[in-house]
Amino acid sequence: MYVCICNALRDKELASASSDARNVAEVFRRCGRRPKCGKCLPDVAKLIEESRERQNGICKLAAE
Repeated sequence: MYVCICNALRDKELASASSDARNVAEVFRRCGRRPKCGKCLPDVAKLIEESRERQNGICKLAAE
């Protein structure tokens, strides 16, 4: 599914780029693009947060 229409970026591509990303700008840099209209920024931020939650879950499981 397309998340960023302006840059034709799909959810899987953005999810991959969001792994260990500190912010939305970093995700776009990894994709070689820049945000344009900004409507997708909350969705990309959510992908970053989901990636962090997955990483934290993995770390918690490894610690147990």
